[in-house]
Amino acid sequence: MDVHKKFMEWAIEKGVKINGIRPHRFEGRGLGIIAERDLKAGENLLTVPISALRTAYTVPESVTRSLPKISTIHNLLATELLLDTSSARGPWRAVLPSPLDFTTSMPLLWHPTLQSLLPTTAHNLLLNQKRKLKLDWAAVSSAFPDIKYEEYVYRWLIINTRTFYFLSPLPAHRKLRPSNRDDCMAQSPFADYFNHTSSPSACSASFSSSGYSIMTPAKIKKGEEVYISYGNHSNDFLLTEYGFILNGAGGGNQWDEALLDAHILPLFSAKQKEHLEERGFLGKYVLDKKEVCYRTQVALRILVLPIRKWERFVEGLEDGEKEQGAVDKFLGKVLRDFEQEVKRKIKEVDSLGEDVGMECQRDMLRRRWLQIEGMIQAAVGRIQN
Repeated sequence: MDVHKKFMEWAIEKGVKINGIRPHRFEGRGLGIIAERDLKAGENLLTVPISALRTAYTVPESVTRSLPKISTIHNLLATELLLDTSSARGPWRAVLPSPLDFTTSMPLLWHPTLQSLLPTTAHNLLLNQKRKLKLDWAAVSSAFPDIKYEEYVYRWLIINTRTFYFLSPLPAHRKLRPSNRDDCMAQSPFADYFNHTSSPSACSASFSSSGYSIMTPAKIKKGEEVYISYGNHSNDFLLTEYGFILNGAGGGNQWDEALLDAHILPLFSAKQKEHLEERGFLGKYVLDKKEVCYRTQVALRILVLPIRKWERFVEGLEDGEKEQGAVDKFLGKVLRDFEQEVKRKIKEVDSLGEDVGMECQRDMLRRRWLQIEGMIQAAVGRIQN
């Protein structure tokens, strides 16, 4: 029997209700969910009861007592997933991504040279990811010294990429809720088949005291892929945390963006940086698919306005229209400098030998830089027009 069909039967036995959808392997894109028939707007496609979830509260005491009390839920779930060799969840384990799936897609497992060539936002996210993994590994390797690092990282990535936001609705669990929002997680069987989209066509995923439900926002035709949204995330975030980027013109992601700090911060004097910091406008300058952010517009005006007039603009007492042309000149230079950096990065990626990572990894990195180049060129075009 096909492992996905067997898993569906197992999930149904656990109380999961599946309506009009099934797993499907899409050519060139991997597994996802397909509509088995025409689906109506507002139709409930999936219900997963709390009893079917894997959460911090389902981890056996033999695991929780062995790990430090401050262990993350991420660590608890990854450790249990590794230690659980019983047949109880065998059908679920059989449909999880393979180690090779993560090796090809997750920057955490890429060659150090490829990691160093990631865009700034992705690189910073990766550093934070490594920090969390290091802390979790220190805790689990001390409690279970026979566990192998590679096997643990594989399960750690499963939890990183295949969980849903979860806070137990049970009154007895309220005192045990994690303080870190990123650690509010649970594995939800079958729901983890859904792929991500940033478009309004994403099905709504909701959580209540009875469990998770996924509902259609509009009609979906038979044979079409059915999506949910993982959140309003840039492609740098999606690449680092999930191992993919949304393709298409400008990145195919309405939430895509690129950080401009490296090209804007050097323009300011020490005194100007003091003023910007006092007003909360130092750093985090972002270019998205539609415009540069308001923070960037405010910050660049400090280069063309007397400080008192700049403060009046910050306070909303000036509209700043008279200075827009001068601001655009600075912005154009920033974007041209950024574009040259992007071209250098693409050239570096293209010059790498076959011994540096895998071809699919190098291709993913190149495509990400090309997406950023597209956002820059679109922004330059808007200024010129």
